[in-house]
Amino acid sequence: MNIKLKPITLAISTLLLSTPIMAEELAPIIVNADLRQSTEQDLPASVDVKTQADLQDQGATHFDDVLLKTPNVNYSGQSSRARHIQIRGIGERDEYTGAPNSSVGFAIDDIDFSGIGMVGNLFDVKQVEVLRGPQNTRYGQSAIGGLINIQTNDSTAEEEGMAELTIGQDNLKEFGIVTSGPINTKENAPQYRLSIFKHGSDGFRTNETLDRTDTNGRDELTLRGKMRFFPDSDTTVDVSVIHADLNNGYDAWSADNTFTTLSNDPGKDTQLSNAASLKVNWKGNANYVLESKTSLANSDMKYGYDYDWGPTTAWGANYENQKERKTYSQELRWLSTPKSRLFNNTDWLVGLYASHLDETNHENDAGWLSSSDYTINKFAGFGQLDIHTNNKTTITASLRAERNDSTYKDDYNRFDPDEMLWGASLSYSYKYNDKHAAYAGITRGYKTGGFNSDLAGTANESFDSETLYNYEIGLKSNYKEYGLKTSTTFFYMDRHNPQFDGYTAPAVTGIDPWLFYTENFDSAQNYGLEGSFNWASNKHWNLYGSVGLIQTNVEGNPASNYYVIVDREQAHAPNYQMNLGTKYSGSNGFYAQADITAVDKFYFDNVHNFESKAYVVANARIGYETPDYEVYLWSKNLTDERYATRGFYFDLDGSGDRGFIRLGDPRQLGVTARVYF
Repeated sequence: MNIKLKPITLAISTLLLSTPIMAEELAPIIVNADLRQSTEQDLPASVDVKTQADLQDQGATHFDDVLLKTPNVNYSGQSSRARHIQIRGIGERDEYTGAPNSSVGFAIDDIDFSGIGMVGNLFDVKQVEVLRGPQNTRYGQSAIGGLINIQTNDSTAEEEGMAELTIGQDNLKEFGIVTSGPINTKENAPQYRLSIFKHGSDGFRTNETLDRTDTNGRDELTLRGKMRFFPDSDTTVDVSVIHADLNNGYDAWSADNTFTTLSNDPGKDTQLSNAASLKVNWKGNANYVLESKTSLANSDMKYGYDYDWGPTTAWGANYENQKERKTYSQELRWLSTPKSRLFNNTDWLVGLYASHLDETNHENDAGWLSSSDYTINKFAGFGQLDIHTNNKTTITASLRAERNDSTYKDDYNRFDPDEMLWGASLSYSYKYNDKHAAYAGITRGYKTGGFNSDLAGTANESFDSETLYNYEIGLKSNYKEYGLKTSTTFFYMDRHNPQFDGYTAPAVTGIDPWLFYTENFDSAQNYGLEGSFNWASNKHWNLYGSVGLIQTNVEGNPASNYYVIVDREQAHAPNYQMNLGTKYSGSNGFYAQADITAVDKFYFDNVHNFESKAYVVANARIGYETPDYEVYLWSKNLTDERYATRGFYFDLDGSGDRGFIRLGDPRQLGVTARVYF
């Protein structure tokens, strides 16, 4: 496979490495997902950070809205919201096995939602951090592909508030309100923050059988609360709570691949999550800082769909899964201070981590009833050294050892795999001057092995752990006097015992269920480039863009036995992904913004050759801004591009195997108003 660069992609690539002319200085961004807080400029990793200003400017109210604008990040449209995410081609495309084993970590305020990221609401969010490549030393075995960290706004020492209202096509209605400040006027008084966001829409489908337009609709409520306490001058305590109630429909598939469905019994995709985190920062010792992070979450989910997508029950009962997941975690970190540096030039960090996950599933697969229970306990120790050999050079070494003890049982099977895993990272950073910083690094990532309950008693009953070696070299530049920031990263990933999703479709004439499983292929490699730029040319104009280029290769023999895969691209890994945008903020309050996102074609799965088509999606908004209020007229998918986010290839009705796609959202127009108080 050859990478074909279109002219606009070449233009972005040139900008990433070019010298600027004039601009306005951009403020530094702090990344919180790392073991030790670092600026985006100094972090020796490929990272994409979208601030609250970025999210509001682009009208993003859910992680879905910015996901494809992030280089080499894709998702599987297997649910009503983006739940199954791929970074650099690595990540699951569905989850039917009853044993969650995420490749991409997903966290909100230190609470783990990996694999169930539908709660990624972006109202009142401070920033979204996407770290690409294995993040195992930072986040454990759930992040071999990367990590998505959403940080909501903290409580404030001054009173502030904001209300937001949106209406639009598809019966879109959104309302959000946030208030923050101290609870009294005393010095070091506790601070609070409370935000509420409600979303409702019809889901862009017309169900002809039921004569309804809301069978694929969304009905979502998110409440967040935060408190910050100051027990003494050395201690800060942050408490965060989340209540998310997503009561969405799921009627996204049609036999003719259109927005018209025929389901007589549309499905559901719901998630009720109640979660909390407690973070304590203590600086009472001259030799170290102690950080404690505690989290717990309880999520009840229901996912189902009309099995034959039609007006009858030709395949018997529909598919339905009721799932409950409970998670608990505790992490302790000891961080050095300037007084406790080793050899006067080495910062150190050590930590301990423990977590417990319990998940139950009750599944009805076309009349095949089953129940399962899965638990996993994780115990890990980790450490990091930052060796400053001089004022320009830093060598960073990190190590994590993790034990996973799990138990799975269903109506017929029991598995008790235990595994000890380890990951490590070594990077070299060199700061040439205030403008340029370069880095090179190698990381050993890992992902635990597991089992396939649907294939119990066969040669594919279990699969081995995966090891990934990631090599990166990057350059980050900040031309402060010109207001231009650029970042370019080249990477190569060598996957050993690579894990991939697979499935076998049922026979139309029978009621055998689909078989979903995970399997090891012989080999896989992923390599390419990620780049971005942000240019504030003056106080009115801003130009920004990003590009992700990737080549992938996989070889193996799928359990479906359709054919042997040799020298083939991996699924959901488009060859290129590009975003280019501009915005204008006038002195008179006029605002305008437009961007385009281009995504190359990609295979939907590794067990067939059905693939998507390349597409380009354009968005635009104009408005009027003042310090007290803002109003915008906007359009998403301005050209009404038809594109796919998921695909299957099977025999639906006895007429032979053919391809079916889940369509992305069509054009939508709306108005948003925001008031500050």
